[in-house]
Amino acid sequence: MKYVVRASELNLRSSPRVVSTNRIGLLPRGHEVELLEKAAAPWWKIRTRLDGTPVEGYVSSAYLVAGPEKAPPEAVAKKLVEVHLQTSQPVTRGRDGGRAFALNEAGAPRRDARTPAARAAQLLEIVHWLRVDRSARYLRKGSSTFCNIYSYDYCFLAGAYLPRVWWTATAISALNSGRSVAVVYDQTVRELNANSLHDWLPEFGPQFGWRREFDLDALQAAANAGAVCLVSGKNANSESPGHICPVVPEKGTRQADRRNGRVHAPLQSNAGRENFQFGTPRWWTSATFRSTSFWIHD
Repeated sequence: MKYVVRASELNLRSSPRVVSTNRIGLLPRGHEVELLEKAAAPWWKIRTRLDGTPVEGYVSSAYLVAGPEKAPPEAVAKKLVEVHLQTSQPVTRGRDGGRAFALNEAGAPRRDARTPAARAAQLLEIVHWLRVDRSARYLRKGSSTFCNIYSYDYCFLAGAYLPRVWWTATAISALNSGRSVAVVYDQTVRELNANSLHDWLPEFGPQFGWRREFDLDALQAAANAGAVCLVSGKNANSESPGHICPVVPEKGTRQADRRNGRVHAPLQSNAGRENFQFGTPRWWTSATFRSTSFWIHD
């Protein structure tokens, strides 16, 4: 039977209890779900789709009503184009500044191989070349951290589009009307922080090849096969920073954290409060984050 969410937002969880570590995603008001099983009250096991990906989990039945409600007609999605800020001035790993611009440093590695093993090797080459743990572009400055910059650079070199700057609403309207729009900082494009990227990924990401994943084993397997993978978290306080980081291929002793044969935390490369090339924290399970999501770009 079909139901819809009647709360403004409803947490979808991997188990029928309230803990920060079992949140799968947020279901908005009016979101349609299918009842699979009535668990211990008030929990129901349901099936739905989030950002185009099928997913199952548990929700509180107190916030569901029989449905589905009549959904408003969907707007026709129009193809938008990538946008980057470019400059003739040097933008390098070692420069403390110019973080709104794309890297233009000579000799930067790229992901352009055809086989999964070769693509995975190139991703690791990008991680080693960016050297997030000591490059000035990513090192913390006081309270300012640069996870969004590092994730952008990693994706940029790997050929997966993640915006550093994105079109303003006015510019998007003009582009969708078929007009050309010049790239002008703070007029037609604006910088995106980690919270903004968390919103951008489900809204625009699929147009640029991103797909959402819910299984950590599948996420790590995709990275091992040379896909660009991300973990994204939006802070519960919109005035406080969110977080985003790449999930990278395993090699040798650098492995994901597995428990009972399952990935407990994938292998990550990180800029933020702590910069490291390889690590396995489960930062997204913190109550600091209102919403988290995993993404793959093949």
